[in-house]
Amino acid sequence: MLGKEDFTKWIKASHDLFEIFENRHVAYSLARKWVDEWFKDGKFNVEKSDRENIYNLIDNLNLEVFYIKNLDRIKNELYLLLEEVNKRQDNVGFALSFYFFTWNLQRFKKYFEKKDNFSLLNYFEGIGNKLGELKNHFEYFRDKHLIYQRLEEEKVKNIYHQVQERLKSAGIRKNEPVGTIKILHIFSPTYFPLLDNPIAEQVGLKRPSKYDRIDHEKYITWMKVLKSYLENYKDEIEKLEKNHGYSILKLVDEGLYIMCSINWRKRVDKLGIKITL
Repeated sequence: MLGKEDFTKWIKASHDLFEIFENRHVAYSLARKWVDEWFKDGKFNVEKSDRENIYNLIDNLNLEVFYIKNLDRIKNELYLLLEEVNKRQDNVGFALSFYFFTWNLQRFKKYFEKKDNFSLLNYFEGIGNKLGELKNHFEYFRDKHLIYQRLEEEKVKNIYHQVQERLKSAGIRKNEPVGTIKILHIFSPTYFPLLDNPIAEQVGLKRPSKYDRIDHEKYITWMKVLKSYLENYKDEIEKLEKNHGYSILKLVDEGLYIMCSINWRKRVDKLGIKITL
């Protein structure tokens, strides 16, 4: 277990590396801002700088590394989605659309492969309507902090299943654990931690098998483990959250993502060191 000083260094170093080498981070920040505005005012505000950031994100999105086909079609859909985001500011599906797409690419890859008529616009409009039905349920968790408050397992189980069923009906009728967790987190980033399959496998939560999947029980176990672990660093957490403007659950996920989820060799090109033989 890391000492308090090393824990702080790990969080800071991981966050810096994440923002340098993972340009998708802008989608998370905008989703947080837009979702917060939607909860407060019933709609979100798309500023000129927001549009520019999303346009640059689309332009620089390297879909080839995910072995995605029909690249031109998907890029065109993303540009159309950006235009719709600017018009549909009362629909929370559009507020989280670019975050959800860019951080759930493997699932959207399957949508495009299995559904010839799949449309990002229709998907996020539908998701927004369905999630809007749960607004009061989400409100309950908005101000809760996993580190300082008790874990309400039955309520977590209930909202987990409600979100998953809505994603399942909008997608390809498959369970959507990673997507469900991403939505829970973006609606309550201080209470619901992020989790993906590589991290779950590395910490021993699941086996590296397609038959051993994340479910609500594993997710609640992760919440318990993470809560217990982070309670050792309460003083440091308060400072880190204040300095970085993110919840410790997001900052820890960045550190674990760097250690578990990505191939750093693919980031070397961004350094500008290239030798042609």
